[in-house]
Amino acid sequence: MPLVYCNYGIRDYRKKPISINTRGYWEFQCTLSGKNRLQKLGKTVREYDNDPNFWISTPDSAHGWTSLEKEPSEIAVFHFSEVPESLSCIFKGRTTVSTRLDQQTLKTIADMAQKMMPLVYSPNYTSNLQYEICCRQLCLIFLHNTEFLLENIPWDHNKQTVRASIAWYCTYMNEGVGIQETAEKMGYSVSQLRKIFIRTRGEGPCKVFEECRMNRARELIQHGTMSMIEISMECGYNNQSSFSRAFRKYNSMSPLQFKKLCRSTRHPLSIDQIREHERK
Repeated sequence: MPLVYCNYGIRDYRKKPISINTRGYWEFQCTLSGKNRLQKLGKTVREYDNDPNFWISTPDSAHGWTSLEKEPSEIAVFHFSEVPESLSCIFKGRTTVSTRLDQQTLKTIADMAQKMMPLVYSPNYTSNLQYEICCRQLCLIFLHNTEFLLENIPWDHNKQTVRASIAWYCTYMNEGVGIQETAEKMGYSVSQLRKIFIRTRGEGPCKVFEECRMNRARELIQHGTMSMIEISMECGYNNQSSFSRAFRKYNSMSPLQFKKLCRSTRHPLSIDQIREHERK
């Protein structure tokens, strides 16, 4: 993801507007202070209800920049030759998307621009890696602040996100991780990950993760080589009491009752078989 251009500083788009043209690269433009406006071909200055200060435009976007403000603005601009699919797939016919960032995030982007500028004009052997890190950080910042665009993420991408989330959670379950840690690892906020799960599976991640814990618990109990305390810890519970309450609520029987049932049947039991046994 080469960074082909980066600039940072004070600009007066009112006195010296940027003419409408096609950049040929992915443009990340952030107004750090003041107010700037995007212009499109054949259109007047575009008005935004939410007053954005961060825009991303595709390589074929013909646009320019202007301002109605009397004072100059501070900007940061990045041009990349490519971006991750997780960002490009949200455009779906759009050539520009925008959002609004808070002051702390704007400062983060300002710091990134100041760090990247010297590398663009005097690259070194680590430059390409730093370009890629910068691009991914900018993409994450944008996606974290653009909830409505999740509606446009392709179904297959959502399914892959759900599968990856479940796989990661199951791997680190014994460390007591939850939805917060999983969402951060996947590059989403908690609310974004919850929407993806509900849209894809019809249920939230908390319910899915609890099912994962119970599946592992039943498997370990049926295997018969670990104590209940060890199983509790392996399934991410702080203590055996919490594990027992959760197990009883989910399976309609205690872990010890389930263990006795497994011994009597002498073969693995699914959750449906357990509930069928309870009805009898």
